[in-house]
Amino acid sequence: MRRSLLDSPSYRLIRALGQHKAALYEVLRRHGLHVGQEFLLAQLWREDGLTMGELAARAGVSSAAVTKVAGSLERAGLVRRERSAEDARVVRVWLTEAGRALEGPVTAAWYETEHLLRERADTIREALTALAELEK
Repeated sequence: MRRSLLDSPSYRLIRALGQHKAALYEVLRRHGLHVGQEFLLAQLWREDGLTMGELAARAGVSSAAVTKVAGSLERAGLVRRERSAEDARVVRVWLTEAGRALEGPVTAAWYETEHLLRERADTIREALTALAELEK
């Protein structure tokens, strides 16, 4: 029997992740957000008033990416950036009321998209473990 790439577990995993990612992006779009903004907001929902550097480190992205995303969130009225009175080089990012108000709806919708993952968590965990073992 001829093997097909389409039957590969890795191919199926990548395809499933792509579909899941598309569903998550739709959640963001419904709430007026763009891809990437959720990671910065999630950090601020956990701890407001972080510096740009702290946001970059916690979100695992570059300072340039944080600057771009923070600017778009500020233009949308979801955050405000303030230069530190103690050190003019430091900029802190604070949620506005509108930004804080998104936490509940975005988080709830995000977790709702994960219902299939939760239902099959053991199977997914086993498959990912098996794939990781192949790389050793």
